[in-house]
Amino acid sequence: MKIQFEPRDFSPKFKLAASVAAARDIKPILQNVKIKADKKIGIILQATDSEIGIRIQFSCDIVANGEAVLPTKRLTQILDLTGEDRLTIESTDNSAVVNGEREKYDLNTQPPDEFPNVEEFEETAYHEIPAKALREMIRRTVFATDTENVRYALGGVYFEMVDDNVSVVATDGRRLAWQEGKGECVNDHKVETSILPVRTLQILERVLQDKSIEDDDDIKMAISANRVLFQCKDITLFSRLVEGRFPKWRSIIPKTEDDTPVTIESGTLLSAVLRAQITTTDLDPGVYFVFDKGKLSLKGEGKEIGNAMSEVPISFDGPEKTIKLDPKFMTGFLRVLESSTVVSIYLPPDNDPVKITADDGGYVYVVMPMSS
Repeated sequence: MKIQFEPRDFSPKFKLAASVAAARDIKPILQNVKIKADKKIGIILQATDSEIGIRIQFSCDIVANGEAVLPTKRLTQILDLTGEDRLTIESTDNSAVVNGEREKYDLNTQPPDEFPNVEEFEETAYHEIPAKALREMIRRTVFATDTENVRYALGGVYFEMVDDNVSVVATDGRRLAWQEGKGECVNDHKVETSILPVRTLQILERVLQDKSIEDDDDIKMAISANRVLFQCKDITLFSRLVEGRFPKWRSIIPKTEDDTPVTIESGTLLSAVLRAQITTTDLDPGVYFVFDKGKLSLKGEGKEIGNAMSEVPISFDGPEKTIKLDPKFMTGFLRVLESSTVVSIYLPPDNDPVKITADDGGYVYVVMPMSS
């Protein structure tokens, strides 16, 4: 195999593949990226850690067809540090030589036939979701997962796809984020109980940021048995699903059809929460949200630090209501919104969950109050 390329074009695609490669010594060859060069189809990069796999196809100057297994760490360093405008990679049986006009690197490699093949997208039943909408679904939910994996199912993101309706949900038991959207159902593809790993969605979000993918490009998503496949133009992403049972999440969302919410711009609320949490501590992180006539006061208290208060105007004419919330849960939610997005806060009775929606449609956030 022999190929020639400009590092600025080759590097993003190689790094994307490298992000999937095994970080630990599960199987040494999986810490590499396999490259196949074929003058008819171009370049195919493959990487997998056995749970997630990726295939990336693109054009390149191919001098000679062939395959090689490229070491991710060393080649990434070369691509980052090279001063060359153009590089050549030529492989032999047990090495890959990277050449420029003033640089040369001879890297030991492993046999390409020992590298497991990453599954291609050959599904006939799937959903098509616009890239922009899928990015938003991921961004607006993944932050609410259980990062400590106390309950494994809560460490993933739940996908439900029925007809053209798509629901994406995440919860850690103390908060819940739900984003609805639309996708075109192809050949009766239906999914009701699938949980995707957070890492898979983080890689998918990175894939969707590739400059070759436009906001209105349709992304194919197929779920069957214990795995999910995404087709994003010339990039295929494979992942195994998370095992476990997701909570009955719809029953968690408060009924608010007859309630009048308090509305406020997300950027204004985020700034106020950040100011109020300055004096909070890890032992007592809560911020008091005090709703009163015409104003919302946010108060943070730290016994050994002091007090902070931030006040913002709101349209509210009811009796005073105080709710104590974890500021991390509020800032996590508010940061995934545009600062001009208007959020509606539904004030619950007693110490019930607080429901918040966004005015751009289809987004619901539920957070449990803290005990005072």
